[in-house]
Amino acid sequence: MTRREFAGMAGAAALQPGVPARPNIVLIYADDLDFDEIGCYDIDKFPCTTGAVRNGRYAGGKTNRAYADPRMLTPNIDSLARGGVQFSRFYVTTAICTPSRYSLLTGQYASRSPEFCKKNPPGTQASIRWDTDLAPGQENLATAMKRAGYATGMVGKWHCGMAGGYQLKGIDPGADPWDSALQRKIGDWYKAGQAHIRERAGWDYAESLYFQNKEGLGLPRAMQVHNLEWLADGAVRFIRQKREAPFFLYVPLTVPHAQYTAAWLRDDPRFTPSGILDKAPPVMPPREDIFRRLKKAGIDERNAPATWVDDLVGAILKSLDETGQADNTLVVFASDHQSRGKDTCFESSRVPFVARWPKGIPAGSKVDALTANIDLLPTFLDLAGGAVSSQVDGASFAAMLKGAAKPEVWRKSLLLETSNIRAAVSEEWKYIANRPPESVWRRIEEDAAEALKTGRKRYVALDGVRNPHPGYANEGIRYSALADFPHYFDRDQLYHLPTDVFEQDNLAGDPSYRPQLADLQEQLRGLLAPLPHSFAEFKQA
Repeated sequence: MTRREFAGMAGAAALQPGVPARPNIVLIYADDLDFDEIGCYDIDKFPCTTGAVRNGRYAGGKTNRAYADPRMLTPNIDSLARGGVQFSRFYVTTAICTPSRYSLLTGQYASRSPEFCKKNPPGTQASIRWDTDLAPGQENLATAMKRAGYATGMVGKWHCGMAGGYQLKGIDPGADPWDSALQRKIGDWYKAGQAHIRERAGWDYAESLYFQNKEGLGLPRAMQVHNLEWLADGAVRFIRQKREAPFFLYVPLTVPHAQYTAAWLRDDPRFTPSGILDKAPPVMPPREDIFRRLKKAGIDERNAPATWVDDLVGAILKSLDETGQADNTLVVFASDHQSRGKDTCFESSRVPFVARWPKGIPAGSKVDALTANIDLLPTFLDLAGGAVSSQVDGASFAAMLKGAAKPEVWRKSLLLETSNIRAAVSEEWKYIANRPPESVWRRIEEDAAEALKTGRKRYVALDGVRNPHPGYANEGIRYSALADFPHYFDRDQLYHLPTDVFEQDNLAGDPSYRPQLADLQEQLRGLLAPLPHSFAEFKQA
């Protein structure tokens, strides 16, 4: 089946009598958010650190990444699931920030990025890192939705290339943020980056922007903070604009980008990448009120950021209600990937996804089909009545979103790709192939030998890079991958997801599962065939 055939097969059934056309669309894309960081998923059944620890499926020793109090106060996000649809098998095809965003914005696997292919010529084996940028002028959700007649807006973390001014240069991290000359410099830098993203990516509206992670912006250390009120204010101002056309609003958050900590809520709410505000935007409840609500509910204050994120969602929902647009607006809440297993092909790629559209989605719906971020562009264009390019790898699931059963013809498996790892995941099974080049394997083996000799943790991951994080000694492999997944380094891995959602039991070496192993390996070959790069024995140059 060709990409064009797959992309078109689901969309043909999407428009149904009685369902309103052309809804407004709001996509809220959280950063590193796990299943145990909102309230509407069963953490014993969905892959996450707290669930693994609670169920005795974590063998990595002591960890502070599990929540001692697993309760999350997220009534607005929970209401999206209750009043709309909850997906159980939604994936991002690459579980790191930039590739996840590239695939979301283009509907393509990240390895197709033109900027990535410049550095990794087609026909060679390529390790996918944070380098799959959107090319200037490349078709993406902003341009495609605009062509379909939508007003387009973006608020939040970009982190998908193009802005050469990603980082403010020459600023002392300890500089006084209140210095007036410094504030002028920050303001000029921000406006230039804002214009760059708006003009080169195609957004009609681009406000309250983080060009990348807060720590990488080059701001004084005191200003390197999350500011969800500022993001909510940018989103609400866009929603309240008077317009005839429907709108598409993309809201990629900066939170959590690690496990929750209540300290974020004690930062100055006037600090933003655009400079210092006169006062915090009054679009969300005061941060102090979050601690009051948690105390009343008897919930650990460490979980406060969950309610902070939820208050942002609440501000968006409130603005839709107040402007009379709620009934015909599709609001989606998802994550760019999980933190557990980040930069692997484990179930870090499987993420929360809930959506509400009162006029289009039956309340309390469930979807268990294999769906992914590459499907969002064709799905949104399907709902908008727009044309989908033949270069898109994903397919529309608009019909399933609106309550239809999974189409008779739907994907049998989905490709996951990152680093020197590729995987095929099906309804029941996942096969992971680790195929670093020999030079990388040598670095991995040398590091393993040194770890065995000295008693320290292993530091070199499957990309051949030693963990660069300040906490590498405790973390070991970047993002604690070896602590979470004991078979991380196994060349071939096979997991039965219904009985091993935490991926602790590698069945690839069990002769009784050879048929499943062979089948998934063949599916991986088929998934890789149309992509530009080679991958060991699965696709030769």
